[in-house]
Amino acid sequence: PAERIRHMLTDSDPVAVLVHAATRHVPEHGVIIDLDAPLSLELPASNPEVPGLTPQHLAYVIYTSGSTGLPKGVMNEHAGVVNRLLWMQDAYALGADDVVLQKTPFSFDVSVWELLWP
Repeated sequence: PAERIRHMLTDSDPVAVLVHAATRHVPEHGVIIDLDAPLSLELPASNPEVPGLTPQHLAYVIYTSGSTGLPKGVMNEHAGVVNRLLWMQDAYALGADDVVLQKTPFSFDVSVWELLWP
């Protein structure tokens, strides 16, 4: 719902917002990156070095359902995400020939592992 999106954008104050056909209606907030548009920037061949970036820096914010009031943002650090992914790899040993089913809506926290682990 538009009210939920407006609250999350105001609360999180993002630098950029990813949109596609179904979400283009979001209020202007930061840089809007349309995922349906052709990519117009050149991406580096390797991960950039960011001076001062630590595992305790924020990786993402995911919002609760808001069933008990306003949705609440839950902040997750890089270290927590990496720790979970390393545990999953140790436990399940995903290989190059394996396939992972993306079954979880991307607004649910479990989707992070399904998207990033493979």
